[in-house]
Amino acid sequence: MKRFLLILIATQLQAADSAPAPATVTKEGDLVILTLKPEAEQHLRLKTVAFEKRTIPATRLFSGEVVTPLAAEGRPIAPVLGGTLDEVLRLADLQAAADGRILQAKVQIEAARIAVERAQKMLSAEAGSVRNVDEAKTALALAEAAMSTAKAQRDLLGGTLGQNTRKWARVAIYSGESPLLDEKAEARIGKAAARPVSGPPTASALTNTIDWYYELAAGTPLRAGERVAVEIPTLDSKLEALVIPFNAVLHDIHGGQWVYVQTAEHIYTRKRIQVARIAGTNAVLASGPPAGTKIVTDGAAELFGTEFMTGK
Repeated sequence: MKRFLLILIATQLQAADSAPAPATVTKEGDLVILTLKPEAEQHLRLKTVAFEKRTIPATRLFSGEVVTPLAAEGRPIAPVLGGTLDEVLRLADLQAAADGRILQAKVQIEAARIAVERAQKMLSAEAGSVRNVDEAKTALALAEAAMSTAKAQRDLLGGTLGQNTRKWARVAIYSGESPLLDEKAEARIGKAAARPVSGPPTASALTNTIDWYYELAAGTPLRAGERVAVEIPTLDSKLEALVIPFNAVLHDIHGGQWVYVQTAEHIYTRKRIQVARIAGTNAVLASGPPAGTKIVTDGAAELFGTEFMTGK
């Protein structure tokens, strides 16, 4: 019985070895060429696109900080909070003090109104004087002025902490470079666009920078205090560059960047590229094959696995 099982296993292994491979890998010099059978291409669901050369605006890359704006819509003069606890506690203390001044002014107004009514009744009953009425009215006017001041001070401190879910990105820009940038254009943060907004006119004399603000998309997972890379378009410069879908780009263990080029029907070769930057779902290349070259998008990772014998 054992001998029969050994013969059966050996027969199966021999049959598996003799089955035709779905792809063949050949090497010519430094080029690795993958030749796929039609059924293998269908199984991998390969899709190809051609390299495109587009005119795109030049951009500059800056570091930004995610902040929470406390101003109401259309009212930029209010603080923005980063992610430090000291900022939150300091602002919470200022807001509590301002709320207390409003409450104090409200009590003073009520007391002053009562005093005015009493003084007028006494004057009508010929038990008081015009002077008492004038003094009571003056106290009421002072209390109302204190209320206006307290409300204005409270407005400068923005909304109550925790009630605002909006997020902005604060970008410090060297003042000598700001005239070269398009302050009205949308910036790019990661793969998302961020529109410019009017924020507090803040700047740093120490670093000679001014702050620009960009509103992040609703529901962003970014947290206050987090650092982000912000791409801001320039005013005049435009450049022609090769643009491909980012899912076509492969990275090796050394950080090298590659794409698979379709050189003939069912034949693919890995070519080196260099990505300059990411623009949404596309990659803008600094170098790569010429425009019009067909590259693999969907299925590129599977080809990579086939070449290095790591795929299924």
